[in-house]
Amino acid sequence: MNKENTINELQDLLENYATTYEIEAQYREHMLSFLKSSDDPIYSSNQAGHFTASAWVLSHDRQHVLLTQHAKIGKWFQLGGHIEPEDSSFIDACLREATEESGITSLSSANTFVLDIDIHDIPEYKGIPQHPHYDVTCYFVAPAQAKAIKNAESTQLQWIPLDQVKSLTDDPAIHRMVEKTLELETYKDHA
Repeated sequence: MNKENTINELQDLLENYATTYEIEAQYREHMLSFLKSSDDPIYSSNQAGHFTASAWVLSHDRQHVLLTQHAKIGKWFQLGGHIEPEDSSFIDACLREATEESGITSLSSANTFVLDIDIHDIPEYKGIPQHPHYDVTCYFVAPAQAKAIKNAESTQLQWIPLDQVKSLTDDPAIHRMVEKTLELETYKDHA
């Protein structure tokens, strides 16, 4: 991967990202500033913080989202993780993370887009100090016959009905993504 190309891709994605959520507008400005000011904003080796690649994976009927109960943290999250040097692009990193954590090899990035952006602190773990993740989540839809397979990073991996997600987590980013997904589906139904 060309680090400079990935940084430029992230900059383009963020500059073109529109949101009605004030907190995301603030995150967007902070992320763009971090991209320009940090020598290494995309790899986990930067303990001052780094970007992460996440995936909001919906079932083929868009009624369920695939969430993981994170083994280290114990909370429910969308799929995702660190950008790796072998990723050919940021979108490729999101797709790789979605595939690794879901076991679904037939996911495609053909119609993906940025659904949400978030900045959150990761607690100290095994000598790695607390640091921020600049998280960009892309939207994916699984094919009809997709079978999810849990890996070692999860204690649970489940298709959760969208109307039940908020009962599993108090994470504001996940709540936003549920709201946005429901708005997208309502718009499609009335278009």
